[in-house]
Amino acid sequence: MDSKVMIVILVIVFAADIIWHLYQNKKRDDILKKLDGFLARKDFASFDELVDSKLSRWLFPAYNIAFLKLNEALYMEDMGRIEKAFESFGMPMNKIQKEALYKKGFYYYLGLEDKEKTEYYLNQLKELDVKDMQTLDMMHDIYILKGYRYLDQINERINKLPLQEQMPFFALLSDMYRNKGDTDKADEYERMVSEYTEKLKG
Repeated sequence: MDSKVMIVILVIVFAADIIWHLYQNKKRDDILKKLDGFLARKDFASFDELVDSKLSRWLFPAYNIAFLKLNEALYMEDMGRIEKAFESFGMPMNKIQKEALYKKGFYYYLGLEDKEKTEYYLNQLKELDVKDMQTLDMMHDIYILKGYRYLDQINERINKLPLQEQMPFFALLSDMYRNKGDTDKADEYERMVSEYTEKLKG
């Protein structure tokens, strides 16, 4: 075969491959936008129909489909459905996928103050050796163990920050002081957070 013809064929194949990937990406983006719209309108029937469609299952890996369904269940605040969604992740996962899933589980069950399940996901994250392990451990200590182990560390840290950046830590300090039994300090920090939040609204 003539070398010029070969080059032309390779260029056509390469261009077709690019166009195909662009088409797939466009379709994925379109589906994700529609799914976001369905959630915003609480149109869960349309969400389920689209996410379970042949096109969606062709375009998205099983992990992504399961994650979309988990987000829907969390948005619905349907505990039974949420439990089933978390249990559906039986497919092989890479480290990034595991971290995303385990953090979702950790913070969800942390909010429920479910000690057993929060600690399950915390241990899974420890095995992955994620970068923000100390933050996760601190949240576990404050909201599950009702401790204040990080009190001195947070106080020392916020002294180096401008006031605006201190506010998220004030909420943590309020909870830690309450765990410690120092209600005056807890109320003081809670009031500061409340006043700052009101200023932002105004």
